[in-house]
Amino acid sequence: MTRETLTAARDSVCGAFGVLPGLLYNATTGPLVREAQRHLAQYTLQPVAALLAEEATAKLGQPVAVDVMQPLQAYDAGGRARAAAGVVRALAQAKEAGVDPAMALKLVDWED
Repeated sequence: MTRETLTAARDSVCGAFGVLPGLLYNATTGPLVREAQRHLAQYTLQPVAALLAEEATAKLGQPVAVDVMQPLQAYDAGGRARAAAGVVRALAQAKEAGVDPAMALKLVDWED
């Protein structure tokens, strides 16, 4: 049971530090890696970066911003392109059906 104990311990340590344990498995694929990176950045690194920026602002007397999320968006360019295409397609269908696109956007809080 050494292997199982080691795996459970590793998973617990990963979880304590905000790293999804699946990131360390041999069978992990690209989508899980992207989600794990996003999870780590959003829930662990960005709060630490916000504290660091707050302290730097206080010490330097100038506004300081530290953003760890922006670089991750490059990994999901394909997903963003598909989402944008879906929105454009939905707006075109709404216009064909006689639905006001402005009203449709308002329903999802995307007011212009």
